[in-house]
Amino acid sequence: MASSASSQQPTAASGTDAPAGSAPSIVFEQVTKTYPDGTTAIDDLSLEVPAGSLTAFVGPSGCGKTTSMRMINRMVTPTSGRILVGGQDIAGQRPTALRRSMGYVLQDAGLFPHLTALDNVAALLRLDGRSKDQAREGAEAALRLVRLYPELDRRYPAQLSGGQQQRVGVARALAADPPVLLMDEPFSAVDPVVRGELQQELIRLRGQLSQTIVFVTHDIDEALLLGDRLAVFGPGGRLHQFATGREILTNPADAFVAEMVGRDRGFRALGFEAAEVPVTPPLPGPDPALVRPAAEVAGEDWALRLDAESKPVRWEGPAGSVIVGTLCHRGGDLRLALDSVLSSPAGPGIAVDEAGAFAGFIDRTAVLARIDTTTPAGGGRPGAADTEV
Repeated sequence: MASSASSQQPTAASGTDAPAGSAPSIVFEQVTKTYPDGTTAIDDLSLEVPAGSLTAFVGPSGCGKTTSMRMINRMVTPTSGRILVGGQDIAGQRPTALRRSMGYVLQDAGLFPHLTALDNVAALLRLDGRSKDQAREGAEAALRLVRLYPELDRRYPAQLSGGQQQRVGVARALAADPPVLLMDEPFSAVDPVVRGELQQELIRLRGQLSQTIVFVTHDIDEALLLGDRLAVFGPGGRLHQFATGREILTNPADAFVAEMVGRDRGFRALGFEAAEVPVTPPLPGPDPALVRPAAEVAGEDWALRLDAESKPVRWEGPAGSVIVGTLCHRGGDLRLALDSVLSSPAGPGIAVDEAGAFAGFIDRTAVLARIDTTTPAGGGRPGAADTEV
């Protein structure tokens, strides 16, 4: 039975050969996986993972998302159909060579317990044919890339936190600079705070890397945050929708997708709209570390305390102090801007620059007016002006 994904799904015929040395596209052509007992894990899957993109495979347990990813490096063999990487059918490639050409990050990091963090990464480079010195040099560079401190290089996995172990796992996958990176629920085994840090780290790394990434997750929020496109899988290995996060939030293909994204999808969709609201300067005052919004935007006599680096710390008011809530960065999205004003006891939200330093206040009236101008079909994410966030 053919999977009824949304009309945004590209056809397999659109796959193209990747230029030498570049990240390849990954194309599934009518791929089905049926086990001997008759269980269908993947049902007629056709989609293209664009070259250099991060595509999130998301869905509930048992929907086939991990099976689909594992077919890319031939850890699982499809019953029928083809998978092309860079225009080449992987069925004609040796599994060992194919797997060594791709990075793979596991849920539990999968580190060798008897090797240090540095040697865990270097071991893969040695398998790649590098000398001992070259492998150690490459391992050090990869660990610095994921911001693991040098003093942790000599520690064994049992001496590292869960988040540190995952950083080593990501470093190992990236060390040989593979054109394809497969990530199997890599952040699901750590606590929410560490998970958020690792998600932001991956976003940062994508600005420096060019791999084609397939990221498996059961967390729709994680998929929306990280994915350029999302493939939403359902029971029976059926692909329900393959589209951008914006399209999935504003135009879910069916009731299953709508249920996956939840009832607050209108609020989540604001994350795909630029804030573009005016930033107002504080009132003049004698203390540069204590800034006040204009009376017309603040409900009471509130002042914002800044630290030595001009970063917001807390609101100070008649009834005491309140730790600052959400901050809206320049170029940030409308969801952040709205949350900033809603979490402010004074009324206005707080705008900060790229370094996190105070840049001005944002008026909740302006934010609500901006929401009124937003349409679900709005395109792109326009850049913000200097006087806006």
